[in-house]
Amino acid sequence: MEQSARPSAPGPLWLGVILPLLALVILIGLGLLVAAYPTLPAWDAAFLLRLHRYATPALNRDVAIATDLGTFLGVLPASLGLMALGLWRRRWQPASYLAFVMAGSAGLNQVAKLLWHRVRPALWEGIPPHADFSFPSGHATYSMAFVLALVLLNWDSPKRPWLLGLGGLFVLCIGASRVYLGVHFPSDILGGWLLAIAWALSLHQAMFRWLPLLSGLTTEAKGQPVQPR
Repeated sequence: MEQSARPSAPGPLWLGVILPLLALVILIGLGLLVAAYPTLPAWDAAFLLRLHRYATPALNRDVAIATDLGTFLGVLPASLGLMALGLWRRRWQPASYLAFVMAGSAGLNQVAKLLWHRVRPALWEGIPPHADFSFPSGHATYSMAFVLALVLLNWDSPKRPWLLGLGGLFVLCIGASRVYLGVHFPSDILGGWLLAIAWALSLHQAMFRWLPLLSGLTTEAKGQPVQPR
């Protein structure tokens, strides 16, 4: 995390306010479709079955290994390492932001799963059993939240294009692996991405723009002398 002592939020209003609100609105709309529109699962299932035609035992094994990188336990070691580095370098705000992003994404994902109660697809044999619900995808949520947090924390760094490119490829591969294995519908993946975008962007806006602004106003107010009446 290459950060100054007091990193600033990305400048454009659309990135910090409009985009997370838009992601939240689309997520809610997608969730309503998942819950109420009976043909949406049929479209999802048709895509899964079409993709399954290209499955092979060797590819199944490789994808099953690679997809574990997108679990919370998969990105957790990397997150802890970066948080430890931030604390060691006294970058308290970036380290705490990354911690809140990952912990919050895990909690919000579980709450969303319980709200929607979408059953996981079971379209062919060989799919490992999963006890939790399907929408939104946890793998998609955690991978997107992790990558987006790194991009935001390095917004003014020369590394940002590399993080966007490699991180975007990582997120896409994790999402594709979940669909290929048949453990998630495509709409589950989209829902996980939208949830992570809404959470990571809004939290970054709050921690790096609004909290410092409020803190500055409070400090300024405390420093003003009381005017006699």
